[in-house]
Amino acid sequence: MLSRNPDAVKKRRLRRRRSNGLIAPSVQFHEHEFAEALLISGRLNEAEALRRDQLVREAESILQQFIDRWRPRQP
Repeated sequence: MLSRNPDAVKKRRLRRRRSNGLIAPSVQFHEHEFAEALLISGRLNEAEALRRDQLVREAESILQQFIDRWRPRQP
């Protein structure tokens, strides 16, 4: 049976992400400035900009769009 210890769960999730080629970088930025920029750009509305999980999802989306734009296309 798998351990339910929070540290063990965290390690299992990390191993699963890495095996799928994903990383979880620790990026620091000013939350309010980022939310304001997303509001101005129209990527989020006011209610969404107040939710930290929504800001993280939007940051992930921006990074994925950058990768899709600049990564060479496979024939």
